[in-house]
Amino acid sequence: MGRPPSNGGPSFRFMQNEVTEMDAILQEHNNTMPAREVLVSLAEKFSESPDRKGNIQVQMKQVWNWFQNRRYAIRAKSNKTPMKLNITPMPRDDLVAARGLSQQVAAPIPGAVPATTPASSAAGAGRATSENSYMEFEAKSARDGAWYDVGTFLSHRYLDKGEPEVLVRFAGFGPDEDEWLNVCRQVRQRSLPCEASECVAVLPGDLILCFQEGKDQALYFDAHVLDAQRRRHDVRGCRCRFLVRYDHDQSEEIVPLRKICRRPETDYRLLQLHAANDSAANDQKETSVDPSTANAQRVAASALETTQQQQHNSDVAMAVLASQANVSQPVKTL
Repeated sequence: MGRPPSNGGPSFRFMQNEVTEMDAILQEHNNTMPAREVLVSLAEKFSESPDRKGNIQVQMKQVWNWFQNRRYAIRAKSNKTPMKLNITPMPRDDLVAARGLSQQVAAPIPGAVPATTPASSAAGAGRATSENSYMEFEAKSARDGAWYDVGTFLSHRYLDKGEPEVLVRFAGFGPDEDEWLNVCRQVRQRSLPCEASECVAVLPGDLILCFQEGKDQALYFDAHVLDAQRRRHDVRGCRCRFLVRYDHDQSEEIVPLRKICRRPETDYRLLQLHAANDSAANDQKETSVDPSTANAQRVAASALETTQQQQHNSDVAMAVLASQANVSQPVKTL
């Protein structure tokens, strides 16, 4: 579906035996990213397989992307529960304080700051935050224009124009892949993989991070949603399809939800939807009545109506008797 890759070649996919092997390695590493040497070894091994040798050269970045996707898919399923969001925005006062810090030129970050830090440290001491909440970042590589998870911020500096840059160590990569990147244009909070129930938060016009599979590479690029085709979900999950246009090459493709990562700014849509669902559920509880209770209420109402009718008839009879007693009887004469 959709337009073929811009180079006209078939899309890249891992074979089932390759996926099985990588799954086993991921389990051995307890869902942590394997060392770079392991990723390089896998890429070389897959490239030398009979089905690929001489045709497709598997890149280490493609293996790394697979591990990243699988790791976060597993973590999302284990950490998230239905109707509950894990959102840790930075408090406004801390954000203002961060903006007010004095600027330093080419100042190294002490000890290198990991890109995955507890939100409680950013929120400040004494604030109540979830112990399992983390703020993660992604960065856009200047070499291929794709987005990768940030492992560590090594240093920072300011250019002559006053624009800040950071030296980034990408997660799963070594020092040879480090890059100086513009903080404003090439670093941002990590995009969120979509679960089946979150397709409603992806709307036409949205900026998304989309997994583009080409002949020689399969990477994450910025894209915009042009249209959304909603379908009924089944046991396989979300069946919706989205027409997207990639920003880097303007190619268009129809993709499933599993290839889309939404931006954290769309969390408010899910909050509103969950609030509306909770409100509707509460209203239904308040208005719904148990059948046995309803029958008892109908019987009680009928008995009350009968009693009131009998009381009314008794009152009418008493009034008639009273009126007859007050009428003077004619005097009989002899």
